[in-house]
Amino acid sequence: MARAGINKALVQRARDALLARGEHPSIEAVRVELGNTGSKSTILRYLQELMQDEPHPPNICLDDELQAFIGSLAQRLAADAQAAVAADRARLQRQQTAYEQQRAIDQARFEQLQAVHRELSVERQEAQRREQKLNQRLQEMEGERQRLLVSEQHDLQLLEERAQHIVSLEQKHRQAQEALTHYRQQHLAQREQELQRHDQQLQQLQREARQAQEQWMSKQEEMTQVYRDLERLSTEQQTRAQDLRQQDQALHRIQADNERLSKALQVAEVGRQVLDDEVKFVRERAHRLLLERRQDRKALRHMAQQLTQLHSLLAKLTPV
Repeated sequence: MARAGINKALVQRARDALLARGEHPSIEAVRVELGNTGSKSTILRYLQELMQDEPHPPNICLDDELQAFIGSLAQRLAADAQAAVAADRARLQRQQTAYEQQRAIDQARFEQLQAVHRELSVERQEAQRREQKLNQRLQEMEGERQRLLVSEQHDLQLLEERAQHIVSLEQKHRQAQEALTHYRQQHLAQREQELQRHDQQLQQLQREARQAQEQWMSKQEEMTQVYRDLERLSTEQQTRAQDLRQQDQALHRIQADNERLSKALQVAEVGRQVLDDEVKFVRERAHRLLLERRQDRKALRHMAQQLTQLHSLLAKLTPV
C-alpha cells in the first residue's frame, strides 16, 4: 500500500535523475532518491509500468543461453522483489502489531489516568468539604476563644471587685476593732477612776468615823457639843450615805454599761466572725476563680495548639 505523496510521476522523476547521473535505477536507489519513502512493492510496480510504457526495440533473435540467462535474471529479480515485499509486509505487520500494542497500552494508560483523575477529583472535592468543615470549626473555635476571653476579662473584673470588697471589709473590721478597743479602754479607765474615788471617799469616811469615836470617848464632858457634832455628823453621814447611794447607783449604771459593753463586744465578736466567714468565702471564691482562670488559660493554649495543627493539616490538604 503506497504512502501518501508517492505516485508514478515521483518514481519516474527519481528514475530519470538516476539515469542522468549514470546510475542504475534499482528499487533501493529510487527509494533513496525519494527520501526513503514509499514501499518497495509500490516502487517496483511503478518501475514496471514505466518500463512497459517505454518503446521497446525490435525483437532480435538471441540464442537460448542468453534467453536462459535473462529468464534466470528476471526470476532472481522477481524473487528478490517478492522477498523484499515479504520483508516489507512482515516489517509493516510488526510495526502494526507494535502500534496496536502501544495503542492498547496507551489506551490502558489513558483509562488509568482517567480513573486517577476521577479519584483525584473525588479526593479534591472531599478535601474541599473537609476544608469547609475545618473553616467552620475554626470559626466556631475562634468564637469560643473570644467568648473565653470575654469570660476571662469578666472574671478578672469580678476578682478585682472582690479583692476591693475584701480590702474594704478588712478596713471596716480593723476600724471596728480599733473603735471597740478605744471604747473599752475609755470605759475601763473611767471605771477605774470612779472605783479609786469611791475607795478614797470610803477611806475618808472610815478615818472620820474613827476620829468621831475617839472624840466621843475622850470628851464625854462635851456631850452637847458631841451631840451637835453627832447630829452634824449624822447629817453629813446621811448626805454621804446619799452620796454612797448615788455612787452605788452610778456603780450599778457602770455595771449595766459594762453588761451593755459586754453584749456589744459579743455582737462585735459575732460581726467579726461573720466578717471572717465572708472574707474566707471571698478568698475561697477568689481561689476558685484563679483555678478556673488557669484552667481557661490551659484550654486556650490547648485550643491554640489544635488551631496550629488544623492550620498545618489544612496547609497539607490544600492543593498546590
